[in-house]
Amino acid sequence: MNIKNVLQVSTLAFVAVPMLFPIYAATGSTPLTSNKVNFTVSGQVSRALTFADNGTDSDTLFVDNTNSGSRVRIVGKTDFGASSAGVNIETQFEDNLSYATDIDDKDNNNVFTSRKRELWIKGGWGKVTLGKGDGAANNTSEVDNSGTWIANNVGDFLHSGLSFADNTGKKIVKLANSMTNFDGFSRNNRLRYDTPKIGPVSLAVSQTQRGSELGLFYNQPLGVGSKLSGALGYVKESDSDLKQLGLSISYLMANGLSVTGHYGMRNPDNTSVDPKGMYVKVAKKMGGAKNHIISTAYHTVNDAVLAGDKAKRVNVSYVYLIPNRRIEVFGDVQKASLERTTGNLEDLSSVSLGSRIKF
Repeated sequence: MNIKNVLQVSTLAFVAVPMLFPIYAATGSTPLTSNKVNFTVSGQVSRALTFADNGTDSDTLFVDNTNSGSRVRIVGKTDFGASSAGVNIETQFEDNLSYATDIDDKDNNNVFTSRKRELWIKGGWGKVTLGKGDGAANNTSEVDNSGTWIANNVGDFLHSGLSFADNTGKKIVKLANSMTNFDGFSRNNRLRYDTPKIGPVSLAVSQTQRGSELGLFYNQPLGVGSKLSGALGYVKESDSDLKQLGLSISYLMANGLSVTGHYGMRNPDNTSVDPKGMYVKVAKKMGGAKNHIISTAYHTVNDAVLAGDKAKRVNVSYVYLIPNRRIEVFGDVQKASLERTTGNLEDLSSVSLGSRIKF
């Protein structure tokens, strides 16, 4: 057994032993606390209605908003001395997930996804997590303090199942492929380590069979209602030359105004197709409770599929937070285009209305 295998087996034993305590279950977002384990069941339903037009055809789509899809989670935690350990089980159920649903698709795009199956142990030395969950660089491209992430973000998962078409109506490429967000490997079976916070800064590293990830995070409150957040992510695939860098920053001011930015780049295989992209959003929280939020965003990605590709989109979003409730109502209007050296494709237009309710 080599050193890497010894490390993995030792970490599994180190993390799993605290899990052998009895667990007491409760439903609802308020946990039931025993003298050993705190156990919580929670989740959400996230749905949207989208009106889409690809320049030659149009449709009305009833989708699950993949920006933050419908899901159920079970979380368990136990404390021992100055340390703690826990489990996280999260399953996503999506009917017509927006990330994949296109114009003229039938109502059968249903997905049952294992999002997280992980156990962890945490102390003054940091946190070790083993199992399926966020890689160290996941979400580093998506830092956003605007409050409109559910309606629009750099990933654009609400509209990304739509395809650009040529002037004959033939679908050529999905928006998801032409406008990557340069984020991490997402959720994987991995071994992850998070350092303790040093002031507003923390560092995470993870290893999967696919490759390695590094994440650097910054989160600093700057007074009542104001904060500055940022993240930097780096990924490297084990079996290819793919290397990727993504970073994002978001500044929320006390008056409710926020500015969010993102930049990403990728070197997939040392060819001429080396994608780069940037995203900027300006938002404003309004009302006495600041529960009305409006934002506008611009996103551009070059060379994501073919050399010379120039994809662009503009979004205007609105989110209403029902006071003292776990309910959001949102809307988003998007216009997207894809320029190609072989000929431009038809523009994509879409309008979405929806809601997310947490329990």
